[in-house]
Amino acid sequence: MDDKEKRFVDELLRASLRHYASAEPRPGLEGRVLAGVRSRQQAASRRTAWAWAIGMAATAAMVMLFVIHWQRQQTPPTSVAAKATASDSAPAVAKIAPPARPTVPRRPQRSVGQPKVDTRPQQFPTPRPLSEQEKLLLVYAESLKASPADSAWKADQEPELEIPALSITAIKIEPLSSEESADDK
Repeated sequence: MDDKEKRFVDELLRASLRHYASAEPRPGLEGRVLAGVRSRQQAASRRTAWAWAIGMAATAAMVMLFVIHWQRQQTPPTSVAAKATASDSAPAVAKIAPPARPTVPRRPQRSVGQPKVDTRPQQFPTPRPLSEQEKLLLVYAESLKASPADSAWKADQEPELEIPALSITAIKIEPLSSEESADDK
């Protein structure tokens, strides 16, 4: 390469670098980027708010259940005798029964050494006597076997069916002529 060509290439390179160095970002790019950042921040704050709301609701429910359970254990049941004596003008001492705890049915515990009892029948399906409908069906089947219409048709004899022979012709595909294919296009 001679000196003139080197200068030309250098000038071309400098001009293109000046052109690309002064390039501005596309219009609206900054706004789109900032909008994306804002939406991510809002989504994160919404998730945090929902987490706090769910946590507070669960805590409130647990506190309410605890208070209800605690009040049931602390308040003694008032008896009819205590109400009657309280309405009388004479002071009377009524005996208050200790709070009765509700009985909870418990599941019977089986010991570890107890074998499981197999309640399945030895034969499945279990044999049982015939029902009325099954008996009637048997009587009907016997009457059909003995009927005279049955003599014309026997299960051992099959009627002669004639099936005609099948004939399959060969498929013939004719090639398209070049004139028709040019017109179709």
